[in-house]
Amino acid sequence: MRKWNVGWGTISKCNMECQFCYSKQKRKGSNDLGFMDWIKFIDENHERISAINYGTGENTLSKDWFKLIEYIRMNYPKIRQALTTNGYLYEATRDNENLNIFIKAIDEVDVSLDFADREKHGKLRGQAKAYEWAINTLGLCYEYDKFSTIVFLGSKVNVTKENIDGLFEIAKKYHAILRMNIFRPTEGIDEKSKEYIIEYDTCKEIIEYIAEKYSILSINDTLFSTILTGNTIEDPSGDRSIRILGDGSITPSTYLIGEGFTVANIKEENVLEKLESNGSIEQVIYEVIPNECKLCFYSEKCSGGVFDRRYLWNGGLERKDPYCPGKFNKKSDCNIKLSNKKFNSVHDGYLPTIFFSPEQGE
Repeated sequence: MRKWNVGWGTISKCNMECQFCYSKQKRKGSNDLGFMDWIKFIDENHERISAINYGTGENTLSKDWFKLIEYIRMNYPKIRQALTTNGYLYEATRDNENLNIFIKAIDEVDVSLDFADREKHGKLRGQAKAYEWAINTLGLCYEYDKFSTIVFLGSKVNVTKENIDGLFEIAKKYHAILRMNIFRPTEGIDEKSKEYIIEYDTCKEIIEYIAEKYSILSINDTLFSTILTGNTIEDPSGDRSIRILGDGSITPSTYLIGEGFTVANIKEENVLEKLESNGSIEQVIYEVIPNECKLCFYSEKCSGGVFDRRYLWNGGLERKDPYCPGKFNKKSDCNIKLSNKKFNSVHDGYLPTIFFSPEQGE
């Protein structure tokens, strides 16, 4: 029986207007399911769920979301529950009932913070209080000894050494780790998305900078892990992780959220059992090494790169990851060493992402 790591946006509502939002169009006009639909899904499928991360939209805006996480903790305590929040968690837990539920039900919190500068972060997020909320939520997690991560966008506008140092300083203050999500143009590549698409060389340089000055905990990105460390990391999308949208739609990836990627809906009975056996995910996510990769030194390790990036840039899996710097005739000169520090995050093995620690040489 397969155990799934589930990413779940129970509601579409959000209180920010992020310039780079990857789900804005999908969430607009969404016919969201309700509390009883959520409970039915959990009751029918709990044995097949290892962990849940509640992501986009901002779940803490919903009183029913707090009821849901309490229900799961009381009835299925082995399911690990994590939250990705824009920082509004702090505001929501001013309500004592919400605070008490958070304390007993949530194991881990990801706090979105893209800039160490208050004004820049607020402008990018379209919310003047974004920075304040994020910092307050990090303080809340520190106060109640909750494992916390600063998750930041890997984009052209914010990945600079100065900003990275600022984010790592904040993480160290609140005993948090960090995670970078490389920007995805989920609504197509156009002039707007090009403002955020980071170049391979910039991404590689900042990872090397972090490895030298701080430490890297994990690189859950098939392409970057292979080239920079020599370690093979399988893309978890659709294999052991799925995404649930506000209307109950299930997709195999956080970033593949268009109708063409929908494989089921949580309203279907025993849906996770069906997904394990009916092959619907395998029709979307399957290993194919592009012809252009065949003579590359890393062809069998990298296998063409990350699934979602190949779909979003190329429209399919027949072409290689757009972040591939070119064919390798031999092993890369890069040899980044990962930290030996033990950590356990829902996102480690859930989606292509990169984890860091603000401490050096752990």
